[in-house]
Amino acid sequence: MQLTDGEFLLISTIAAVIAIYAFYQMVKRHHYTRLIENTPTSNIRSAAQGYVELNGKAQLMDGSTIISPLSSRHCVWYHYKIEEEFTYQDSKGNTVRSWRTIKTATSDELFLIEDQTGRCIIDPDDADVVTTDNRVWYDRSLLRSRRYTEKLITQNEPLYAIGLFKTVDRTERHKFKHHVAELLRKWKKAPNLLLLKYDKDNNGQLSEQEWQRVRLAAERQVRSEYGQQESQQALNLMKMTENKDHAFILSTLSEEKLVKRYQLHVMGYISTFFILGCLVVWAINIRLGT
Repeated sequence: MQLTDGEFLLISTIAAVIAIYAFYQMVKRHHYTRLIENTPTSNIRSAAQGYVELNGKAQLMDGSTIISPLSSRHCVWYHYKIEEEFTYQDSKGNTVRSWRTIKTATSDELFLIEDQTGRCIIDPDDADVVTTDNRVWYDRSLLRSRRYTEKLITQNEPLYAIGLFKTVDRTERHKFKHHVAELLRKWKKAPNLLLLKYDKDNNGQLSEQEWQRVRLAAERQVRSEYGQQESQQALNLMKMTENKDHAFILSTLSEEKLVKRYQLHVMGYISTFFILGCLVVWAINIRLGT
């Protein structure tokens, strides 16, 4: 069957766009592979600030509960998609069946990665997430059949993470230090009272050890005013980096299996690029030669 010029142009354009997309994905997956292979694994406690790689287990934040809306399963992260089957007539009058997405959602709640040395909060926004807990099922009891796809990261599941690592003090700790300093400045305005209370050897000045007692007394008073103990624990956070050359990847596959997965993707995309590219060039040459 001879295609019209319009049909030939449309088909050639679609094939060329797919080939370009395959090339882009090939470059992207190859870059991911190199990043993973060239970034050493760090322990959370000793991880440097910046782009790091962690291996541990997925955990919920203290006191939080995350449930997948689709299956009601408990997890730390979920993604789901609901598709509906529909039929239509193509240009030749044939009945074609296809799936149309009617709803999709991804969990954006924080969770933890934990190794033997500590814990790090994961902000999953914009991460490339690879999961092994993947399910697809159908419901054909409705007027139109529906297909459900669900991906989960569950509690205690092995987790690989690579992204921007930052450590920050709790806001309360900054406030605590500020209030202690303010109280010490206030006490220094009455030096005679400080000497009377803390100058144990009566030499008219506070030694380093005596001044340490003054500081501890100030901390106790501020804690008493807070009505609670100051937490000294730092917050570790991993999230998407603004550096376009650095990917943010979360995976329940091991590092080795993740690299192999991306390598297979590279092979598939590069094959698609060359096959479609060659077909487009061949078709154009045949078309121009007729």
